Amino acid sequence: MYLFAIIVIFLFAIFGIIIGAQNFSSFVCINILGKKITDISLTIALIQAFGAGAVFAFILAIIDEVKLRGRISKQKKEIATLHKEVGTLRTGSLDTLPEEKEVTTSGE
Repeated sequence: MYLFAIIVIFLFAIFGIIIGAQNFSSFVCINILGKKITDISLTIALIQAFGAGAVFAFILAIIDEVKLRGRISKQKKEIATLHKEVGTLRTGSLDTLPEEKEVTTSGE
């Protein structure tokens, strides 16, 4: 799966380089939150948009990783508690168990 992700990223990078090379002389105007940026190369605008998307995805991945590590830690503690409980049950005395009563059927 890791190799597949690297191949896909590589193909997107090649695709981006081709588009950037074809549109290098194209200039655009961009409005970002009321701020107007004029006469910026389309290639530069695409690179900046890609970089902003990568940073945003990285931040979301970090948040997800922190949540996942918290869940793993909580489950490890629960597993340790359950192992301790199983160990206690295995070594517990049989004297504490209630005795079984004989069941007789009526009519004999």
